[in-house]
Amino acid sequence: MKTFDDFDGLALFIRVAQAGGLAAAERATGISKATLSRRLSALEDKLNVRLVRRTKKGVVLTEHGQQLFDRSHDAFMLAEEAVAEVQDEKVALSGTVKMSLPPDMATEILAPALISFKARFPDVVIDMTLADRRVSLIEEGYDLVVRMGSLADSGLMSKKIASLPRTLVASPAFLAMHADIRVPEDLVNVPAVSIRRDLVEWDLRNREGKTAKAHPKIGFAANRQTILIDAVLAGLGIANLPNFMIDAEMAAGRLARVLPDWDPSPVEMTALWQKDRITGKLIKSIVAEFETSLSGQIFRPREDRFNP
Repeated sequence: MKTFDDFDGLALFIRVAQAGGLAAAERATGISKATLSRRLSALEDKLNVRLVRRTKKGVVLTEHGQQLFDRSHDAFMLAEEAVAEVQDEKVALSGTVKMSLPPDMATEILAPALISFKARFPDVVIDMTLADRRVSLIEEGYDLVVRMGSLADSGLMSKKIASLPRTLVASPAFLAMHADIRVPEDLVNVPAVSIRRDLVEWDLRNREGKTAKAHPKIGFAANRQTILIDAVLAGLGIANLPNFMIDAEMAAGRLARVLPDWDPSPVEMTALWQKDRITGKLIKSIVAEFETSLSGQIFRPREDRFNP
């Protein structure tokens, strides 16, 4: 058996296979498509087998390519983790981290945490984008993404970093005009504001554990919670908002609870990143920074917060 020596080419093959195409692999690795294609062809020549079929949409692994990927992927992942573990903290906590964060949470908590992190680790480069839309880590070249709500990603590392209780609220004037709201079913024709007009339902639970689904009429939508608060204060309708964002308005009496015996389901905040990135230790350190900052916030149901 001939000695195999093109482990760099094998590593690039794994990156291309993970990304599903040369363009996506270029964004994920920073290596040009031309170089990736040339190294992939050289690897195929050395192995004397066809590993991929190039298509307009990307690359498709051949039978040999799938076999090589399945047998070598885990080994390279372990090797990257081993390298990260033996690096000292100064080396590990350096480099560039491109991340996508939800705007409201970034403004309130995550961005201040990143500024503090950067001050302690000046060799780390923070590249932050604020966006509510779902982004693809691999195709768009992100190292770390924080998302709100349910997740459907596979093949990614993830960690829940907060569970945010919410409350149904409206202005006192609005509630005076809709005094007949007594049960969740009464919300079906009541004006509401939300982050999306295609909102289907709100999941609610009462003190006895009974559940219900409310289907409000969305007449005003904006993908910023701060705008929704202004809309509710203006009397445009009911909103389902995170407790920590409406505390001041509730305490001042500018907002009031709707259906006080019912609580909406909390919204989960989750960090996601690629498992086999060499920047794994840095990303985990940033996630830990987020967790520390979030732990300083009181994310508990409203009654518990005012009655410790």
